[in-house]
Amino acid sequence: MARVVLDDLTKRYVAGTVAVDKLNLDIADGEFVCLVGPSGCGKTTALRMIAGLEEISDGEVRINDRVVNNLQPRDRDIAMVFQSYALYPHMTVYDNMAFGLQLRKTPKEQIDKAVHEAARILDLERLLERRPGALSGGQRQRVALGRAIVREPAAFLMDEPLSNLDAKLRVQTRAEIARLHQRLTATMIYVTHDQVEAMTMGDRIAVINEGVLQQVGTPRELYEAPQNRFVAGFIGSPSMNFVAMTLDQKGGEPQLSGDGATVKLDDAQAAALRDRAGGSIMLGVRPEHLDVGSPDGPGLRLTATVDVIEFLGNDELIHAQSGDRDIVAIVDTDVNLKVGEEVVLRAEPRRLHMFDPESGLALART
Repeated sequence: MARVVLDDLTKRYVAGTVAVDKLNLDIADGEFVCLVGPSGCGKTTALRMIAGLEEISDGEVRINDRVVNNLQPRDRDIAMVFQSYALYPHMTVYDNMAFGLQLRKTPKEQIDKAVHEAARILDLERLLERRPGALSGGQRQRVALGRAIVREPAAFLMDEPLSNLDAKLRVQTRAEIARLHQRLTATMIYVTHDQVEAMTMGDRIAVINEGVLQQVGTPRELYEAPQNRFVAGFIGSPSMNFVAMTLDQKGGEPQLSGDGATVKLDDAQAAALRDRAGGSIMLGVRPEHLDVGSPDGPGLRLTATVDVIEFLGNDELIHAQSGDRDIVAIVDTDVNLKVGEEVVLRAEPRRLHMFDPESGLALART
């Protein structure tokens, strides 16, 4: 397998647009790394530069300590799985998977062994004589993966491979890709705009926005300790709620206050925010960390009026209006709320995130 290093990787277009700006990322041998961000953020461009499908403006791509900037894609020892399956419709599953090896003049016995081994791993053995038109979307995607596996590349590059599948198939196929990574212990770089895919599949996630790397870390690190407001709002579903607040003193105790919301700071938070008295704070809290009618104490207290209730089975997704804000909370169905009802939403101090409203950078964490 391979270690892949991106060193100040940059892509500039003729018009002056910077698609990727000094991207630095060290992907370990056998690691599954997801590049995630909104559409147009530069993640696919970065992947295509690694693959050799896009010219590099500045910086380096190293695969196993070898600079590959000027190498053709076929010489980089990588395999790419695209958003479209790119299968040959007139060929059988076997022939689609074997085609790349046949072009390399690989011995027939070796091709047959490689195809059957990949088919076994991907549960395609009974489908080898079918053509793509007779397969489901999930089966076609597995064939595309199989075509990559038989090459035994140093690294697998995947560009939104599940975006053409329906919701059920996406869940199924992402589990198959995760199992495949465990079996092959292969280096995989996976591009997606779906943060749920990234959270459930990646060993680490690199969050990109407007061509700039915002944060890289494990799914837990990004969820629990986002370094800025963008990462906080992008990671997690539903998205984090944000409330503009001001730090002031009430009865000698520092607290945050906003329209319909107050936060009693614990000692650690008060100490961390000591120098920001009278200043603005952007407070963040995840929907799943809001409770209805919890006892008084340190933390967030926010009054709101229930606007919409979405029944999810064990939980309900509550949309509530607090001032001019739409607040989303996930609550237990036993709470039994009604549309139009006024509620008090609470969150513990350790569940609160605070950001500088100008830079967006994270402030105090307990």
